[in-house]
Amino acid sequence: MIHLHAAGFAATVQDRGRFGHLRSGLPTAGPADPPAFALALALAGLPAGAAAIEIVGLPFAFSCDDRRIVAVTGREATLRGHAALPTWSAVLARPRQELVVRGTSRTRFAYLAVSGGLDLAPVLGSLATHLPSATGPVPRALTAGDALALRGGPADPGAAGTGVPAPAYDGPVRAIPGPHVSRFDDAALRTFFGEPFRVAAESDRMGLRLEGPAPSPEPGELLTCGVVAGAVQVPPGGAPIVLLADHQTTGGYPVIATVIAADLGRVAQAAPGEELRFARATRDEAVAALAAERRLLGAVR
Repeated sequence: MIHLHAAGFAATVQDRGRFGHLRSGLPTAGPADPPAFALALALAGLPAGAAAIEIVGLPFAFSCDDRRIVAVTGREATLRGHAALPTWSAVLARPRQELVVRGTSRTRFAYLAVSGGLDLAPVLGSLATHLPSATGPVPRALTAGDALALRGGPADPGAAGTGVPAPAYDGPVRAIPGPHVSRFDDAALRTFFGEPFRVAAESDRMGLRLEGPAPSPEPGELLTCGVVAGAVQVPPGGAPIVLLADHQTTGGYPVIATVIAADLGRVAQAAPGEELRFARATRDEAVAALAAERRLLGAVR
C-alpha cells in the first residue's frame, strides 16, 4: 500500500488517458504534462500503460508499507526524506519512510510513480481520473489518509539510481499552424507567432488561458468540430486558449495552431503571470521531437 499523509490541492490518479469515448462526450483526461508523466513511469520501471499520481498543490507526503522504487518528476519539484533526494531519478523508499514532494511557485504539476504500479480496476478501459464527470477508479481528488493498493512485492534496491536531466521548461513553445489558419490574416499570425502572452490565473487542466495581444479571426460562422490537446482556440475576444488534458470533446472557436506533443508539458507547467511565446514548427519537426522523447523513454526503460 501507499499511504498519503498530505495530498496537496487536487492530486489525482492518472494513466495516459481514456480513449474511444469522445463520441459520448467523455474527455480523454490523462496527465497535463505527458512527458514528465511518461518519464516518471519509466524511472519507476513501469510500462507505458501504468498509472501514477498527478500532484497539484504542494506539499505532498506519502509512505509505502514495503520497500519500493519511487520516482518524482515535474517542473522544479523536489523530493525529501530526512534530507534532499534526487528528483527525475529512481529512488529507494524504505518501508514506512515518509517522503515529501515539494516545489516552487512554478510547480503546477508533479508526478509520483511507484514500482509495481497502482492496483486499481479500470473504468471504461482506463485508470485516469476526470474530475468534472467523476470518472475513474478513484473518481475524486485524493486526500490525506487515503491508501492505495500496489502491485507486486518489495523492490530490488539495485533498481534505484537511474536518472535523467530535468527537461527545460523555458523557451518558445513549438506549434503547427492549425486547421482554421485561413481565418486569420497575416497580421494575426505575426501576432500569435511573434508576440509574448501571459498566462491567466483562470488556467486549469481543461485549458491554459492567455492574456495579451489579440490575434482575432475573421468574422464568420464555424461548424463545431473535434478538438485535441494542444489545440489553440481563439474566441471572438481574441484571447487564445491552449486546450489541455481535460479539454472538451468539441469546440466552435477557430483553432489557429496546435502545440506539438513534445511541448505540451511546457505549456501545462506555465505558471500564472508567466510569459509564453509560440514558434512556428513543421510536421517533420514535431515528429522528430516526439521520436527523440520516445528514444529517451526507451533508454531509461
